Amino acid sequence: MSGLLLAGDVYFDRLTDTGVSTGLVGPINATQLSINTPSETVDRASKKKASYGQVLNSVTIPQPTEITIQFDDQPAEMLAMALLGEVEQINQGSGDVTDTLITLPPAGRWLKLAHSNISETGVSAKDPQDEPVSAAAYEINYATGMIAATAGGAMAAGGQIKLSYSYAAVSGSRIKGAVRSTIRARVFVDGTNLATGKPVKCDIPLINAAPTEAVDLMASEYVSTTLGGKVLLKDGETSPFYLDQED
Repeated sequence: MSGLLLAGDVYFDRLTDTGVSTGLVGPINATQLSINTPSETVDRASKKKASYGQVLNSVTIPQPTEITIQFDDQPAEMLAMALLGEVEQINQGSGDVTDTLITLPPAGRWLKLAHSNISETGVSAKDPQDEPVSAAAYEINYATGMIAATAGGAMAAGGQIKLSYSYAAVSGSRIKGAVRSTIRARVFVDGTNLATGKPVKCDIPLINAAPTEAVDLMASEYVSTTLGGKVLLKDGETSPFYLDQED
């Protein structure tokens, strides 16, 4: 006899709408992976005088298996699931903008330009009559690509200018949130029972899940996200999930 204290690498394979694998993501640091196999009891009660209210027959019927998964690793693919979103790649090539006409808001407010990662050199501005506008009349957040009129400067009241600048390439990932209604995925755990040192594997071929809690992007601790839902019996499988304990 031995206890079970599991250390495990958790992998997720988010399936397409047609059930096609997109590849396992992981290992993920899962802080909770709970499987609940509830059941419902149907009783036949006696109405006879001598045994009124006693149970004559009782049948236990399994209910849909439930799963709860909490994780604090947040690669784009996992965070997208917690936000019911999809991941797309950001590929902004480098380039130059010449005399693009923009309207500055009054001082104290920012305007987001079409590009980010702007070069700190080579920025210039003109008024609509092509007269130079002093660099002291505006300030730029180069990383985010935002511009604002300088308080007390020539453009403090806002207005149109022709702006020229260069921008560098930007690559990364973008989550398009709230575009999917549910998550269909495979979950696989490669674990070790710390009580025995022996391997433990858990394979859940198909779950249908959704976020159960808000994602607090400004949390004071590491962002943690939770998915909950049902474990489905996938076509061709003999069980909704498998738990293997190796010798």
